[in-house]
Amino acid sequence: MRFTRRMFLGALPLVPAAAKARALGDRDQAFADIARQIGGVSDVSPYLIEAAEYEFVLVHGDGAKDAFVAALGTGALTDRIAESAPAVQTQAAFVATFLYTGEIVRDGVTIAKYYPWCLSWKAVTFATAPGTCGGPGFGHWENPPIAGAM
Repeated sequence: MRFTRRMFLGALPLVPAAAKARALGDRDQAFADIARQIGGVSDVSPYLIEAAEYEFVLVHGDGAKDAFVAALGTGALTDRIAESAPAVQTQAAFVATFLYTGEIVRDGVTIAKYYPWCLSWKAVTFATAPGTCGGPGFGHWENPPIAGAM
């Protein structure tokens, strides 16, 4: 049997620590578990998870976080999102976009404040985030590509 991403995401709510955290009412841990499920990988940077929670509360409010955790806290995530209110679906999309791009909007301007930790860099095996890959300044991204190297 082939282990698929969908099977992985469906099994995450069954992880004992996640179930225990939800049973204890730890909404921060429950939010982190849901964010990892939305991201589709278990090794999301703890810093990015904290940032996702912070930015979520900044945009949607603390009460929305409680409702989000209540709506998506148990069961298969894809089913729960599909059955949720449009506001929860929008919030889930916000979390997914944030985790993969590291982008936030401040004063109407989109900035990639958290890009070095975002999941899109985990998906790319041939490069690392600019500024974190060695070299001064912006790292090796400062150098233009070599003609004919590819």
